[in-house]
Amino acid sequence: MVRKKIYKTNKGASIDMEAMRTTNEKTIAAGNMSVNAKGDIVQGGKVIKTAKERSKERYEAPKRVAHGSLKKPLTQEEGKVNPEVEIVPEPTPIPEAEITTETIRTRDDGSRFSETMNPEGDIEVKEIRKPTKKKASKKKKPSV
Repeated sequence: MVRKKIYKTNKGASIDMEAMRTTNEKTIAAGNMSVNAKGDIVQGGKVIKTAKERSKERYEAPKRVAHGSLKKPLTQEEGKVNPEVEIVPEPTPIPEAEITTETIRTRDDGSRFSETMNPEGDIEVKEIRKPTKKKASKKKKPSV
């Protein structure tokens, strides 16, 4: 059972959208796509390609992937490439030591924490607990 889409306007009139869609199926849609309500390509009132043909073409077409560079190749006349000279990339320097920074900070409530920054830029936060004072326990006197 197909449910009909009936909408009410602000003035209270009922509009059956399915009936409107089927009656205007061959009417050319407004816009610059040159299609009718079904999605068929139309020129001069004649259907050139149906919506089913268009979708079938789209999904059966082989997927194309672009390969290659977007830059144009450099020529010797431009003075950029010399085929006799081999270009060797410079080695990247290895860092001698990994540098980490640690900062101890205090919040408004008096609690303290440390921030440790790694060479990658990550920041680790660790809470610093206050040392708790142990209460002296009262020793019980042995009863005689």
